[in-house]
This record gives sequence, structure tokens and C-alpha cells, in this order.
Amino acid sequence: MDRRWLRWLACLFVWWWFVLPPFAGAPPSAAQETSQNSSSERAAALSPILVSPRRIPGLSIDASTFPGNATIITAEEIRASGASTIQDVLRRAEGVTVMDTGGFGLGSDASVNLRGFSNGSRTNALVLVNGVRQNRMTGDEVHWQTIPLEQIDRIEIIRGGSGTIYGEGALAGVINIFTRQDSDQPLETQESFELGSYGWQKYSVDVRGHTVPLRYGVSYDRHLLGGYRDFSQSRNTTITSHGGLEIMPGTQLSVNVLHSVDTTEYPGGLKLSEIQQRRTQSVPGRSSLFDDETNQVSLDLVSGPHDGLTWMVNTFWRDQVVDSRLSNLFTNTPSRGMSLRSSHEWVGQDLGNIMISGVELNDDKASTGTRGDPRTDESNRRGYGLYFEDTVTLWDRVSLVAGFRYDRSRFEEDIIAFDSLGNPVNFVGTLIFEGKTPKIGAAYELIPKRVTLFTNYSRPFKAPNIDDFASRSPEFKGNVSLKPQQGDAYEAGARAQLGPWNLNATTFYTRIDNEILFVQGIPGNPFVFQNQNHDTQRFGVETAARFSVPERGLRGYVTYTFVDALFRKGDFEGQRLPATPAHTFNAGFGVSPLRDFWVDLDWEFVGGFFRINDVANILPGRNYGTLNLLFQYALPHAHVHGRGLETRAFVKILNVTNERYSEFQASNGSVLATGAGENPMPPIRMIGGVTVKF
Repeated sequence: MDRRWLRWLACLFVWWWFVLPPFAGAPPSAAQETSQNSSSERAAALSPILVSPRRIPGLSIDASTFPGNATIITAEEIRASGASTIQDVLRRAEGVTVMDTGGFGLGSDASVNLRGFSNGSRTNALVLVNGVRQNRMTGDEVHWQTIPLEQIDRIEIIRGGSGTIYGEGALAGVINIFTRQDSDQPLETQESFELGSYGWQKYSVDVRGHTVPLRYGVSYDRHLLGGYRDFSQSRNTTITSHGGLEIMPGTQLSVNVLHSVDTTEYPGGLKLSEIQQRRTQSVPGRSSLFDDETNQVSLDLVSGPHDGLTWMVNTFWRDQVVDSRLSNLFTNTPSRGMSLRSSHEWVGQDLGNIMISGVELNDDKASTGTRGDPRTDESNRRGYGLYFEDTVTLWDRVSLVAGFRYDRSRFEEDIIAFDSLGNPVNFVGTLIFEGKTPKIGAAYELIPKRVTLFTNYSRPFKAPNIDDFASRSPEFKGNVSLKPQQGDAYEAGARAQLGPWNLNATTFYTRIDNEILFVQGIPGNPFVFQNQNHDTQRFGVETAARFSVPERGLRGYVTYTFVDALFRKGDFEGQRLPATPAHTFNAGFGVSPLRDFWVDLDWEFVGGFFRINDVANILPGRNYGTLNLLFQYALPHAHVHGRGLETRAFVKILNVTNERYSEFQASNGSVLATGAGENPMPPIRMIGGVTVKF
């Protein structure tokens, strides 16, 4: 780190440590005597709680005070769903779109998007695991296979403009994933395996424990996939470990390490005529083979609360290497970063206040090239972000939130781009992007702890990346004149906890200036293949109803999302955005006819969309719906050598009605007769597995 970065770090640390806490306020002595418990401690005793908004492990808020639509998915809910992938878990939540862009046919590495931001394999939501960003710098994809489902303790989906405390990239929201970090025993183990159709195999071993002052754990996950289609095999191995040390009372040090490698064959999309001929085929020239390796280390130092103040230092290093065996293309993306975060809280008789502030530094590099070719595209990004967010709670019923974030990124580029005539040029230069992200919001508990009304506004920001600018493909034209994306996100809704029912209804409107979209085969100019800026808007409604009455052996859920996504200005004004379903409906119902034995049936419907690249709206996609059936049985608890033994077995039948459908439906923008168009999904299939916890 050069001297300029050291000076920035010193100044920002002084701002963060000495300037912001006084503005957060200090509790009056009477309030200190009256309130012995902080709001985070009160929230911990309530259900549900949110841990994402404060970005510091161990701190949480009561979800009823959050001014937005948030979904909390616990480890128990993941287990009850019978899901085999993270995508299976997320797709049941309102506002979520899942698309099998790779062509596996089994959703193993499908893309995930929020609120109609569907753009191929990209994820226009910010995805974090234990606080570390997972979106790749090169193309914004998330390699979901590196995140073992069996190790997840909690998932929180924060929709809308959540970039105030999380940073650039959260155009549609944040998906925050937390892995298991603790155990109430000195040693605890969990083993599981799954076997299924088309070569599906998953094996997982997890060992963890807790002995004051230490926490420790290691896990091994292996996933093999034969694939529904030709040339669609995959194998993945992920090893994670974590450790924690209580340095002194109130001060914790923890470290997380991840190593993941996989080799995956992608069969590529098929034309409509090819699908009619043989759905399982792979066509040479469209298939690909990638080796992917990810290594990541993160360290957290948390101290507090001390008189209401908690602070945290986070640092991480991450490296991803992707090699294409068929084309010899490679990408290497090392990243490192540091953040300083604080939360200052006080609670009075009728007034509470939480001030969250932070400083983030990042240093990323992306190298893209062809093996044997001395020419390599280089993109180096250095940036920083400053943020604060203040929440005032009045009479334990009204919560007012205001915040602001400033991001600045400097790109040093040496890449192949193209001029206005489509000629390749070597662009060497500096690109600077700045984003200013305000946020305001309010939540009102109409009926305390039962019914809450909320609304918020924010202005999310996202800078372009190297895959937006550059190209190694002759038919794809890079575009270094791209502008950063900035939007206005409005949201209003209500949620209720009424007995066993959890209800939610939210409406949102998001308008994006200069959204980066890939445009292919424009009518009148079919040879344009380029990322371009477009002004867009999305209006939508999200509804959800969930209930659980385990003592009566009943549970279920219904979610529905409507999105009207349009080009707002330009050549395609008034046209629908491709690949964005207008309607997404999920429903499930479970019954327990015998103790600890459950039968669950769930159905998903996706409809009302145009194919990818069809900006002229002349190629409607085919609606589809799938029905799944799940059987689960938890064996009665046993004790071995004084320790509890838990065993669960399941069998699920997917696509019970044998629906012929494709999640990924693309086009060349004008006709279906040419171009790689679809990734067919498999017919009826089965997966079974056993989990043992000891």
C-alpha cells in the first residue's frame, strides 16, 4: 500500500473514530439508569431479528423496526425446505428470479436476481458471505457452488436500494449469507450425503466446537453432477475453516478461510429446431469447459459494546482464477480490502438512537487473456467508501432512518476496446467513477410487534467493470464510454405477524439512469453486439404469506411477484426489458400425518417475459410451471455416550408433472431460427439424502 493510501487511511480512521461517535449522541444519565438493556439485546429476545443492517457480528435489530422488505431464512427453514442448492432456497422468496444460464438443467450454478434485474449470468444484487463480497469484478457473476448450503446458518435478503452501508453494486438489494460459526459443545459433527438422478452426488462433513475462549470448525463438501444434457458434468470440492478467540472480555478475533475448486462442462444453448430434435444434445462450438479455483481469507476484530459503542476491523484477501480449456481464455481476479465499522447506541425512556458508520478500502485487479498470447487485458481498481446511517426510535413504535454514502473508484485500464466504427483499439487510460447514495426511511408499528407500516427511498450506485468495457471476442464490441449506473428506489409496504401467520405486501418503483445492458441483434442493425447504457424503470408488487403450526402438523407459504420493467428513454422507449418475468408465483403446503414425518408439495410458475436480447419485444418466452414433492423423516433423538444423536432422511421428486421447459430462453433479438436460444431443463427426477448430527 503506497503513501497516498496510508494518508487516506489515517484521515479516514480519525474521522471514523473521533468525529462520528459524538454526533451519534450520548445517553443521558437518567436514561442509563432507566434502561439496562440495549435495543440489540431486546431484539435478540424477539423473533425475528435482522443482523444485516448493522454489519457487525453480534449486533442485531428487531425486524419490525426495519423500514423495508426483508426476508430472513434460517437454517431450520433451509432444512425444512429440502433444498439441495442455495438457488432452491432463494427462489421461494418474493422478488427473486432464478435462471439456469449454464445449461446444467439442475440449477447447480444458476444465476439469481432481485426485483426484475435479470441480465443473463450477472447478479445485480450484492452478495456477501460472512461480510465478504462474492460478486466477481470481471462480470459481476456469483459462483454459487463455492458456498456450501450445508454450512449456512442464516440468509437475509434486503431488497431495494441497500447500498448506503454495503457499497456500490446493490442496485436491486443485498443477499447476506452467514455460515455456522459456533457450537454449544466442545465437539459437534454433522455428516450428510445426497444421491439423485443424472449423477447427482453431494457429500458433506462438518466438525466444530466451542471451548472458552476458543471457537473452531472445519468443513468438507464434495458435489458431483453427471448432468441432464451431453457435456454437462461438474465436480466441486470446497473446504472451509473458521476460528475464534476471545482476546479479552468484550473483544473477539475471528478468521474464516475458504478453498474451492471445480471443473464444469457447459453444454451451451440450443436452437428451437435442435430442442425438437433432441433436448439433451450439446452442439460443438457453443459448449465450454472451465476450471475454477477460489481462495479467500477474512479476519474480523470486534470490540464492544463499551458504553454503547462497538467497533470492528475487517480485512480480507480473495483470489479467483478461471480457465477455459476449450478456448484457452483465462481470468485472474485477486482482491483485497479493509473496512472499519462502528455502531454507537443509546436508549432512553421514549427515545433510542443507533448511529452506524464506516470506512471501506478496496484494491482489485483483473487480468484476462488467452494462454500463449502475450497480450493480456488489465484492469486495476482502487476505491474507497464512506458511510453513516442513523436510526432514531420514538416510543418503541416509530423508527426514522437517514443515511449517506460516498464511493469513489479509480480504474487504470489497459484493454482492447473499439472505436465508433467498430475497429479494435488498445485503450490505455484512467477512468474515475463517483457515487453519492442517500437514504431515508420510516417504520411505524401500527400494532406493536404485530403490524408494521414502512417506506423508504435511496439512490443506489454501480460502476462498470472490465467485462462491460473490454472484449476478447471479435463479434462483441467493447465500450469504454459506458457511464456508471445510478437510480432512484422507492418502496412502501406493510408486514404483519398474526399468530402463526407471517404476512407481507410491498410495492416498489425503481428508475435507473444509464443501466448497462447487453444489446444483441437490434432490428435494422443486427451486427451490433455491445454493452450500452439505457434508462429503465421497474414498478412491482411483492406479496408473501407464510404459516407454521407444527403442533398440528401444518405449514405452508404463498409468494407472488409482479414486475413491469420498461425502457424509459431512448430507441426502445416503452418496450419491455427482456428476461424479466411479469409474474412469478410460488406456493407450498406441508402436512405431518405422523410425528416427525412431513410431506410437502410446492409449485412455481413463471410467466409474461420476452427472451433475452429481444429488446424489440417480438419473441415472447414460453411460460412454465413446475411441481415438486418432498418426503422427510426425522428419526427420534437418541443418546450415545451422553451426547445427542439427530438423524434426518428425505426423498424429493422434482418436476412431478414432467413439464418440458427452459428457465434460460435467449434469442438473437429478431428470430428463433438462428442463434443459441435455450437451455432445456430435465424431466421428472429424484434426489434422496441423509443427515446425521452428533
